[in-house]
Amino acid sequence: MLAELDTGWIERGLLKRRSNYSPIVCFETSDPRRLHQLKGYLTARPEFDRYEHLFVYDQWDGLGKLVRHEGSWRAQPYRKVAPSSPLGQRLREEATSVQLFKAALKEVDGFLRKGKTIFVIQNVSEHRESESGLQSALKAWAIDQAVIARESTVFIVTADAARILDEPTRELAVIIEVDPSSSREREAIITSAARELEVALDPDALGQLVMATAGLNLHQLESILLESYFTARRFDPMRLKNLKSELVKKSGVLEVSEPRAGFDDIGGYRAVKEFIRKYVVNVLRQPERARRFGVPLPKGILFFGPPGTGKSLFANALASEIGLPFINLVTENIYSKWLGESGQKMKDAIRLAEKMSPAIVFVDEIDRFGRRGMALDSAGEETRRVFSQFLEWLGRPDREAIIVGTTNVPEHLDEAFTRTGRFDYRIPFLYPGRSARLEILKVHLGLVPGGRRRRPPLAMEEDELLRFLQADVVPATSTFSGAELEEVIIRSRRLAFDRGSSSLDAPDFLGAVRSFRVDRAGRRRSIAGCLAEARRLTDDQAFLDAVEREMETDARED
Repeated sequence: MLAELDTGWIERGLLKRRSNYSPIVCFETSDPRRLHQLKGYLTARPEFDRYEHLFVYDQWDGLGKLVRHEGSWRAQPYRKVAPSSPLGQRLREEATSVQLFKAALKEVDGFLRKGKTIFVIQNVSEHRESESGLQSALKAWAIDQAVIARESTVFIVTADAARILDEPTRELAVIIEVDPSSSREREAIITSAARELEVALDPDALGQLVMATAGLNLHQLESILLESYFTARRFDPMRLKNLKSELVKKSGVLEVSEPRAGFDDIGGYRAVKEFIRKYVVNVLRQPERARRFGVPLPKGILFFGPPGTGKSLFANALASEIGLPFINLVTENIYSKWLGESGQKMKDAIRLAEKMSPAIVFVDEIDRFGRRGMALDSAGEETRRVFSQFLEWLGRPDREAIIVGTTNVPEHLDEAFTRTGRFDYRIPFLYPGRSARLEILKVHLGLVPGGRRRRPPLAMEEDELLRFLQADVVPATSTFSGAELEEVIIRSRRLAFDRGSSSLDAPDFLGAVRSFRVDRAGRRRSIAGCLAEARRLTDDQAFLDAVEREMETDARED
């Protein structure tokens, strides 16, 4: 199986070493399969036969040497003093792991300078530099002419180089970000696992599994394949997606879910639906045709408007319409009290989101990223770092993720977010008007053909119910948000249940509406403010005219 894995990341590191960028090469990966792959590469390739020593250091196992063993490799303990001797036993008993690490660095130092030597450092945690001396050793080796001339190389395998190396040390090293897995690797692993477990796979099913597992590393992929098999005796794509979602959720900053609803499950917003279908959905559904005409694929959309107006629901529905995964970037979990951790979390989130893309990456309350002119303290510096990372991601021409951001306060956004080129489209969401409110009520009552809402037992025929809603409920819910209209239906069901009725009737709807307290004057001011922001941010005049006409019509009806 190792032969079928991508070795490009190893070869990139070796190319940098041969080009004398640095004898220190750091591979950023937490995948144990990648570490196994690196050791197999070093012991299997004939070009490494000319190296005199292949050392490996593990925090638990200590210093060892890599040797070939029956077509693979193994690590043999390295001891200058026999471990069974009294001196060896005393050293093992009295020395701490940090002291042993420092002793290992000093031991290998001579070999790196005197002969062709490879030193692999793995599973090393953060230590105080005064205790381990790791960074001092790496800085010395990075510029040592004897180490460079003898082609000695130090490989470090770690999930995050910034956790164990300070910035000056990282500047002297080559940092290689290792992809979790390529589609070719996933195909090879899935095919091999299916063969070993005798699971039948046709080409279509294999393609679905390869797509469903994008973003997982090799170890994670093997684990969820086995869990799916042991649970269902097959590789179930939906089960794999759920298991993958559980793994991704552990990061704390990303959540993956299947889209819950399409545009047909959202009432109202005719102008918005028409615009997004025309300029976003149709382009993403026909990428080859778009390329022939030179029409760029949309990379970012900003939804803005008052709370409860359906921005989040619309983002989820967009993912459903174009058949892409829905990834939620949990912005409140990015910021940390520990210096440097927020930036690393954002870096990891971007890397993982890109590996799972094309996908809709949803960023709720995008204004959480703040503004560039923050306070000049450590917390402000962390905020600026995360802000810059996100802004750079937005501007990357090779970005695969389609970022959908929302905000209730567009006036708080840094102008860098609203500048042309960051978001392709900036779309206002206002309170639904009269006709839109009727559509929303129909959706939540399960009266829309093909909708996903369950229809409750009704005391009236559908035509009679619609006339009642149009005449009595819709006028009474002026300036209600979509979320509040959904709550009206929920309260109506609750009232019917509480009074022991077998079906929903007119008093239940009217009682639910009367239970709401809404500041209509404040809502109208909010609408006016949102329209002003739309005129400032939305650069498609035809779309803006359609939104304003829809609002004017709804206002006259109300």
